[in-house]
Amino acid sequence: MLELVAVFAIVAILAAITVPCASRVRAAVSAAEAARRLALVLRSAQAQAQTTASPVRVEVTPNGEYVVCGHSGVEIESGRLGAAVSSTYPGGVLEFGERGWAGLPGATSPRAGHFDVQGSSRSVIVQLSGCVRCA
Repeated sequence: MLELVAVFAIVAILAAITVPCASRVRAAVSAAEAARRLALVLRSAQAQAQTTASPVRVEVTPNGEYVVCGHSGVEIESGRLGAAVSSTYPGGVLEFGERGWAGLPGATSPRAGHFDVQGSSRSVIVQLSGCVRCA
C-alpha cells in the first residue's frame, strides 16, 4: 500500500512539471501556425489583386481576426488567426495594388511593413517588391 502511494506521488509530481511545459510548447506552435496562415492570407490577397487587376484590401485586427475585401468592398475572405497580431501598417490595414505591391489604402506608392505574431518570434514581412515571407 505504501508503494502505491509513493507511485501516485511521483506521477503527480511529473504531471505538475510536464503539463505547464506542454501548454507553453502548444502556444508557441499555435502562434507559429498563425504566422504561416497570415502569410498565406496575404499571398492569396496579392494574387487576387494581380488576377483581377484591381486593389485588394487586407485588414488584420490586434486580436488576430482578418478580412480581405475586393475593390468594391465585397468581402472575399475572413477568419481568425488564433493569435494576437501587431503591425507597422496603421490599423493593420494594407492594400495590394494591381501589380501586387503592398501599400496603404488609396496610396500609389508601395510600402514595406510587417506583422508580428504574439507568442512567437515569427513575423510576416511584406517587402517593397511585393514579396510576402514568414520569418
